[in-house]
Order: sequence, then C-alpha cells, then structure tokens
Amino acid sequence: MTTCVLDSNIIIYHLHGVLDDREEAILSEALNANAYISVISRIEVLGWRGHTNESLEKAQLFLDGLREIPLSEEIVVSCIRMKQNLAIKLPDAVIAATALQLSMPLMTRNTADFERVPHLQVFNPFTMENGE
Repeated sequence: MTTCVLDSNIIIYHLHGVLDDREEAILSEALNANAYISVISRIEVLGWRGHTNESLEKAQLFLDGLREIPLSEEIVVSCIRMKQNLAIKLPDAVIAATALQLSMPLMTRNTADFERVPHLQVFNPFTMENGE
C-alpha cells in the first residue's frame, strides 16, 4: 500500500478496538507507509468529550506517530471552493482538501461524505475484499 490520508473515523475505530484483524492489517500497512492526517482529525479525535484520561493519552500517543498536515493557503482555498459547490461539512472538506493537496487517497468508512469531491480517491477498509 502506498501512503494515504486517514479520516478521523478510521482512527476512532482503531482506538476503540472496532476494527477486525483484516482492517487492522490494512491500517497497519498505511501506518508503515507513513500515513498522514489533517489537523482537523487531531481536533476531532482529541476533542471528543467522552475521553477518559487513559483514552486521551492513548489517542495522543497514536496521533503523535502520524504526520499531521496543517492548514495551508492551498487547503483553505480548496475548502472554500468545496463549500461553495458541494454539500459537504467543513471538517470533511478540510480532510478532503488535505488528501487532494497531497495527491493521496483517503481511507475512510464514510465514503458517502466524500463521493461528490472531484478527483478524490477514497477507499473503505471495511468493504475491501480479502486479497485486495
């Protein structure tokens, strides 16, 4: 697997132990390929009000191992265009714009949130067949 941008939901599912062995293996491949996250994913993951001290520390340690992409002028402009032309939530626009800026696929379970974003390659490890 080449590297990709991880959507917040993939990180949350991993941290909550929801991913099965195959999905964890796919995530592990992405992590070994130096996966990226958008700054908005750190905000979403760490900003969850339901964290315990232990789960917050676990989430922070996991995120510390990823390459985080901050908002750049190019990402901001791309988000503005998406918001003007698509029915998309701002966090999803930031994540999509980050993947587009890096010319990388986006790993997410919520493919429907991104299906209208032109030129964005999206894949869902929950629906990938064995051997893909």
